[in-house]
Amino acid sequence: MHRIPKKGAQPVLLMHGILDTSATWVLMGPKSGLGYVLSDLGYDVWMGNARGNRYSKNHTSLNSDYVEFWDFTFHEMGKYDLPANIDYILANTGYDQLHYIGHSQGTAVFWVLCSEQPQYTQKILSMHALAPIAYIADMKSPLFRTLVLFLDFFTAASRMLRITEFMPNTKFLVDHSQLVCHDNAMTQEVCSNILFLVAGYNSEQLNKTMLPVMLSHTPSGASIKQLEHFGQLMKSGHFRKFDRGYLRNQLEYNRMTPPDYDLSKVKVPVALYYSMNDMLVSTTGVDRLARELPQVIDKYLVPMEQFNHLDFLWAIDVKTLVYNRLIRNLRRVENFKLKHANKGLQNMATAGVAISNNNLQKMHALATASNNTPNTLPLTNANANANVNLNA
Repeated sequence: MHRIPKKGAQPVLLMHGILDTSATWVLMGPKSGLGYVLSDLGYDVWMGNARGNRYSKNHTSLNSDYVEFWDFTFHEMGKYDLPANIDYILANTGYDQLHYIGHSQGTAVFWVLCSEQPQYTQKILSMHALAPIAYIADMKSPLFRTLVLFLDFFTAASRMLRITEFMPNTKFLVDHSQLVCHDNAMTQEVCSNILFLVAGYNSEQLNKTMLPVMLSHTPSGASIKQLEHFGQLMKSGHFRKFDRGYLRNQLEYNRMTPPDYDLSKVKVPVALYYSMNDMLVSTTGVDRLARELPQVIDKYLVPMEQFNHLDFLWAIDVKTLVYNRLIRNLRRVENFKLKHANKGLQNMATAGVAISNNNLQKMHALATASNNTPNTLPLTNANANANVNLNA
């Protein structure tokens, strides 16, 4: 993990998508990078790294050259890695809960966490899903549609050739990104079109000057098995565990097909942020996800028709279009908690129960932060299609 520390402040954990790293939250600089934005607002910002990317290849016994090292999908990240991150953050900050913000795969691992280890919902103050991944059968990306078309061949070939890592971040890739994608390069349009092919076309919001920086950090590596798992989700239309084949499914799951993740266990306030031009996440997939999550507090369609999958991180106007909304939702959850905490304090005081100085200090900090919330964002549609009202 990487951190922008702020001692005594409310912790927030940010988790990136596939082939990305923690750097994605700060690449666009102090004015637009979400990590900086949250830090300036008084949060203690923690940025996780998914297993297998350039910052996350350490292992107690296996080298990343070993095939066994890469035997994981996003399932293991949600079941094992994310709980370890959360426990570490809370142990080092003294807080009982944190906010969670995920992008793409960073949302999928959160659903896995809640399904597999539902006790961790008690440690989450709120969850904010940028381009949420779950139901992706109608994904429009030509790259991933091709993957599904040749999924069986892709799987067999990678195992036969013992290919375990997909698109690692290498010096060759970084050097060529700098050379081919800079402002004066005739090939710069090729770089931007590669991004658009994967995420959706939106030249209006792409800061082309930053292309060499973006592409020197992304792609940053993933396991072949991760791609295979996402391919299975696209092919099946389910959000479920890894399909190991009929016989191994029987041994692993005691059934012929893998079980679905139980989204009814995601018992935390969830805000969903999605867009029309996202080639990896469809509006119908988000609609279905919202119906299955028990505590949706906001379902926000970005009001720009061309806004794409990577714009949630790198768009020129992402702060205005998305982050202001997200920040307001963070504060809504905090105000709701504070309101009920104050009621609890009154009840405890009436009953003569002592309250520790540590808890009083945290409540004061939360109240101060909430009172400093920017009030520029109208929430006229905050609860449209949501099933939980925090204004009560």
